Amino acid sequence: QPLCDPSDVIIVTSCLTKDMTSDTGLYRANAIRVLVNIIDSAMLGSIERYIKQAIVDNDLQVSNAALVSACHLFDQSTENATIVRRWIGEVQEL
Repeated sequence: QPLCDPSDVIIVTSCLTKDMTSDTGLYRANAIRVLVNIIDSAMLGSIERYIKQAIVDNDLQVSNAALVSACHLFDQSTENATIVRRWIGEVQEL
């Protein structure tokens, strides 16, 4: 059973995306953790840029949250796994 109405996912996603651009590392890390639990493969493409930036972030909370979230996304579906594989370059920069 879904956690929220599908029409509300867009609103929640936009609010969390706003938190991902915050100056506070804790807000960004928590937004990433929540986003991976509510998005599907179709929406992953829209936040891919933010996660890639978070992987190489100087704040360890943010980069750790992004890496762990990438692992969770990888295990969710084959479509997600294909997208996460493209992030290898960012992971190697660490």
